[in-house]
Parts: sequence; structure tokens; C-alpha cells
Amino acid sequence: MWVWNSNQTLESLVGFGVKTALVEYSVDGVNWTTLSGVPEFKQAPGDNTCTHDTEINFGGVAAKFVRMTCTASLGGRAQYGLSEVRFFHIPMAARDPDP
Repeated sequence: MWVWNSNQTLESLVGFGVKTALVEYSVDGVNWTTLSGVPEFKQAPGDNTCTHDTEINFGGVAAKFVRMTCTASLGGRAQYGLSEVRFFHIPMAARDPDP
């Protein structure tokens, strides 16, 4: 999973970006498992050339649902923000096969 942290122009002064988060995954949306090894989130530069800041590796676990609970912001405030989150998957079967 790639994460783009809050990327406002004043991000370096305000710190609305996520610093730490609890990431959990589930296959049924009822039973949740905490993902271990989630790194501290990096601060975005506050410009439009920003690429993803943080990569979260799920280590190949099966997950249909993912939830993220922010536990601290970069500025120490109770407000958090992310610009984008992108999920990737490993297909288990061919999609749209065409011999």
C-alpha cells in the first residue's frame, strides 16, 4: 500500500500529516488482525511534485478490508490528513483471458 501524506503548502509548519497509525486487515469485515511492522509516516514536502511518502507492506496476507486508525499527527494536533492511499494486489487468476 502506498500512502501520500497530507501535502498542503504549509504542511511543514502545521503538520496535519499522519505520523503513526494502527493498520488492520480482515477477510470478512468482522475479524480484524493488526498489521505488524507499520513504519512511521514521512512528512510530505508541501509541493505538487510529491510522490508517495510511505510504503506499507502487507507481506502477502489475504485482505479484503483494510482500516487505518491514526494515532498521532506530525504537528501533535488531533487533526489528521492523507492525500491519497493506493492499494495493490496480487491476482490469484488471470483477468479477461484472451487466447
